[in-house]
Amino acid sequence: MNSKEDIVFSRNTVEFVTVAAEYCAYIEKANEHSRKEFIDTLLKLLPLLYLKAQMLPEDERLSDEDLEDFVTEDSYEVIRMTIFDLLAEKDSYLDVFVADMKYSDTPVTKSISEDLADIYQDVKNFVCLFRLGINETMHDAILECTSHFRQYWGQTLVNTMRALHDIKYNTIDEEEEEK
Repeated sequence: MNSKEDIVFSRNTVEFVTVAAEYCAYIEKANEHSRKEFIDTLLKLLPLLYLKAQMLPEDERLSDEDLEDFVTEDSYEVIRMTIFDLLAEKDSYLDVFVADMKYSDTPVTKSISEDLADIYQDVKNFVCLFRLGINETMHDAILECTSHFRQYWGQTLVNTMRALHDIKYNTIDEEEEEK
């Protein structure tokens, strides 16, 4: 096995592919779950996705060509709207980890549904590229996903977890106060 195959078939890569595929499958079936169940499951899946993404290997890309995107604007929007409908009034949260925040007098509002759809888009593109079974493409997909994790969706993931944690535990407090 050469180093390209070592990366593609390493334990860390295989475990990330498994968790990534599970995340995508769960997000695609968001409408089959209650809000409570959806949030509970995501609060377990997202930390695992984050952990496994951190363990992906580093290397040089083999090709200069852009990798194919599988998630269309329409499929992204379906995912986003499905999650938005499920979360309803709980979809928005204040984000303090936005670079523009230091220049703003008003809070920056983010959307959990948009964040989860953004993560889904990158992870789903990775999973689809990996399923092609072409070693060079799989290798470069790992590196692109790792790069996007570090630059974009890793921070988005932890911010979204904070918002989901708040919904889960502050909603319980609100319900107890109403009793």
